[in-house]
Amino acid sequence: MAAVLPASLTVETNAKKRPLSPTRLLDDVPDAEDLQTPKPRSVLGTSVSPKSEAVAAIDPHDLKLLKVIGRGTFARQVALARHSATQSVYVVKTLDKSKLLQRKQVVHTLTEKKVLEQLGGHPFIVKLYSSFQTDRDLNFVLEYCQGGELFFHLQQQFSQKFDENTTRFYAAEVLAALRELHSNGVVYRDLKPENVLLDAQGHVKLADFGFAKQDMGPGQRTYSFCGSPEYLSPEMVKKDGHGMETDMWSFGCFIYELLTGSPPFQCDDMHRLFRLIQQGRVWYPPYLSGHAMALLKGLLCVNPASRFTAAQAMEHPFFKLSLNWDELIQRQVTPPIAP
Repeated sequence: MAAVLPASLTVETNAKKRPLSPTRLLDDVPDAEDLQTPKPRSVLGTSVSPKSEAVAAIDPHDLKLLKVIGRGTFARQVALARHSATQSVYVVKTLDKSKLLQRKQVVHTLTEKKVLEQLGGHPFIVKLYSSFQTDRDLNFVLEYCQGGELFFHLQQQFSQKFDENTTRFYAAEVLAALRELHSNGVVYRDLKPENVLLDAQGHVKLADFGFAKQDMGPGQRTYSFCGSPEYLSPEMVKKDGHGMETDMWSFGCFIYELLTGSPPFQCDDMHRLFRLIQQGRVWYPPYLSGHAMALLKGLLCVNPASRFTAAQAMEHPFFKLSLNWDELIQRQVTPPIAP
């Protein structure tokens, strides 16, 4: 059956120069009046993440703005700032509170804060060092990942794709992060190369948790419609309800794009794209190894019940025959790209 776009669908334009439809989708947020509280300043109080190191030293008055590195639909600015005492550099993301309310994004912003506070100590998840607010803005003080987006490095390749060894490294670090998220009841729902950052050493840092869903148990379903179109799972497109399996479909799309230079499903027409995703017919280039193809087939499985879990993917020969998971998680494997 053809996919039907919800009438209430909100399409948020992404400024990234992806060759496909540069959009993100969201249509299941509560009404703005349900998000407001009698004490607006309590929406996001000053706090620090208990799992991040040296967070107690970060006071907003100790941060000196260096330069603005970006702006967005909700971000008034994203800036680099230096801590006056430690000289450490951080990213300060400043969000416009009025726009968050107008676009019904408060819940998603709070979810991102909670997830990063809960899991920001993981080696492959970006750290939230502190958060504070003014009358106009919400501010997140985040880890500075000076290596930038993995998508940028992918585009810099002559063939705009990685070889299998390079792909294996980045996919493994992302998979370790997904395993941690799922073990803690969190579904990510926005995996793509643009949301995978590299730190100063070249290791992965998963970022942008605005679409994450917390408190999800095994077999539990949620009915949101969100993410980036080329990476949506069949069950998300059909709005049949989805769980952690949706991340594993996106993980398959992620690996496929690293290996081939483009997602497995692409079309400028959204309705046709969703039909292609539901059909699930994938073309596998002949240069892919047998292990890579077998892994992708286990991830890009239309039936979510038959799709690899994060734990199963970690046991697949594509990973297990070529790397040591303990060394990888301890960041002892040398990254293929040095920023």
